[in-house]
Amino acid sequence: MEVFRTSGSLKEPLRQGSSLTVGTFDGVHRGHKRLIEFTVKKAREKGLKSLVLTFEPHPVYVLRPEIEVERIALPEEKIQRLSKFGLDYLLILNFNTKLANFTAMRFFSDILIGDLNARFIALGYNHTFGKNREGNLEFLKQIAPDRGVEVSEVEPFYMDQKPVSSSRIRSALKEGDMEKANGMLNEPFRLPGVIVKGKGLGHDLGFPTINVKVDEGKLIPRPGVYAATCEIGEKDYKGMMYIHPQPENCDLEVNLFEFEGTIYDQRAVVVPREFTREPIKFDNYEDLKKRLALDEKEIKHYFGIE
Repeated sequence: MEVFRTSGSLKEPLRQGSSLTVGTFDGVHRGHKRLIEFTVKKAREKGLKSLVLTFEPHPVYVLRPEIEVERIALPEEKIQRLSKFGLDYLLILNFNTKLANFTAMRFFSDILIGDLNARFIALGYNHTFGKNREGNLEFLKQIAPDRGVEVSEVEPFYMDQKPVSSSRIRSALKEGDMEKANGMLNEPFRLPGVIVKGKGLGHDLGFPTINVKVDEGKLIPRPGVYAATCEIGEKDYKGMMYIHPQPENCDLEVNLFEFEGTIYDQRAVVVPREFTREPIKFDNYEDLKKRLALDEKEIKHYFGIE
């Protein structure tokens, strides 16, 4: 999969036409998977190049700057997830006020047809585009055939009798429901960040932790204790994670099982597996230490560690 940042740079690679889909694709969930796989399938059937058109930053940053958007997958994660579908090309357009003011007709004519030579367009049932969201499936079905473009609607992926969506996944993560969130995602939710120096309290209590400052813009799930795995370099560790309700120098701590040593300034990817309890305020360190010992026992049982 080749990645491009301007639509004009794809004119030559797409001279024989493209099968494409358009969206923000935050999280690249199972509904997105269905849409992208259909797009790739049609490209192969029709002898076209397969293409995903997406946007950075998230359009809400531009259209509704007063809203704080927490990302399920940051830009590099999104690229990594999209690379697994056998796509020919990924186009990441800079979403700015100029692009936001494109009418649906101009977006269709200048970008989808003019630059990307679309011959087949697959869209989700609720996708909109263009200024004031005036473009949708019905709009395309009316204008596309006259330009030799086939348009197809892709049904959503249902879970618990409701369409899977990025907003549903965000809600599940904020509730600490990792099973539900990961059931809707195509890959487990991850928290990438940098290991920073902490206050050393965990070490003093007999439960040393790595302290992770999560990458900016990433959604952080419900505060509390979790069973978690952690990738550092090429090694994976199991452990218990604590997400701070009021983070200061770090967003979360992980007590890694079967790890000894001190590491700072390295990258880590923490994968929350199961929420086990809410934060508790303890009157003294002894009560906290007892609770941590119980947490450790419960989480080791979750991982099947004796």
